[in-house]
Amino acid sequence: MKALTKKFVEKILITKTLRRLSIKDLAKLSGINHVTMSRILSGEQSIVHQSTFDKLNDWLLKEEEK
Repeated sequence: MKALTKKFVEKILITKTLRRLSIKDLAKLSGINHVTMSRILSGEQSIVHQSTFDKLNDWLLKEEEK
């Protein structure tokens, strides 16, 4: 299990906003469940499986390259 920092979640939110993505679109692009994504963004869930963290981190790194 991995704890998500506030800064990490903020990066996801900023990217979501800049790309004008819905939570479902963001979940699909990153490869995680949309319910999990919603809980992460709302602050309900701050601890995730390592695989979920890895998917989010990989997605953010790809987005930064654009």
